[in-house]
Amino acid sequence: MASGRLTFQNWIVEIGYDPREKKLLCQSESPTVPNEKIIRMVRHALAKLYPKEREFIRRYYFLGESYQQIAETMGIRISRMDGINCRIRNKLKKLLASFVKNEFDLDVDTGPDCPICISPLKDEINRLLESKTAKETWRPVIQKLKEDYGIIIKTPQILIGHQKYHKQPNDGGFQDEKGESN
Repeated sequence: MASGRLTFQNWIVEIGYDPREKKLLCQSESPTVPNEKIIRMVRHALAKLYPKEREFIRRYYFLGESYQQIAETMGIRISRMDGINCRIRNKLKKLLASFVKNEFDLDVDTGPDCPICISPLKDEINRLLESKTAKETWRPVIQKLKEDYGIIIKTPQILIGHQKYHKQPNDGGFQDEKGESN
C-alpha cells in the first residue's frame, strides 16, 4: 500500500476544475454542484497567504506533487516541508474559522494565539525583539514585555517561535533555522 497520502485531489476535478489543464472542465457532467460561497471564501483565504505559501498549496494539494518535487523546485530543504505544510494549514484554519462558524455552526479549534501577534502593539514589540543582540539574554525583554505591555511570557521559546514562524520576511519567503530567507 502507498504512503496513505492522496497523490491527486480528485474532488477538485469532480467539481469541474483540473489545475493541470488550468481550465474548467465540462460542468454539466460534474457529479456535484460546487458551493460558490465556499469557493469564494477559500479563494479569499488563499489570497491572504504569502505567494510562496500559495505556491506550496497549489503544488501539494492541487497538483499532487511530493515534498521532494516541491523542495527541489522551490529551493527549500525537504526536512522543512512537513513543518511548512502544518503552518500553512493552521493559517488557513484560522482564516476560515469565522466562516465555518457562521456558515455551518461549527466551532473550530484554531489553537492558542500568539500573545505578541494578537497585541495591538505588535509592531512596537517586534522592534523590541529585534533590538536584542545575540549575546543578551531574553530576561530583560521578558521583563519589559510584562511591565510595559502587560504580556506575560514564561519561556523564551515563545519569543523565538514568534520571530521564527510569525514574523514573516517582507518577501513572504520561508525561513531556515537561522531565520534567513531562502
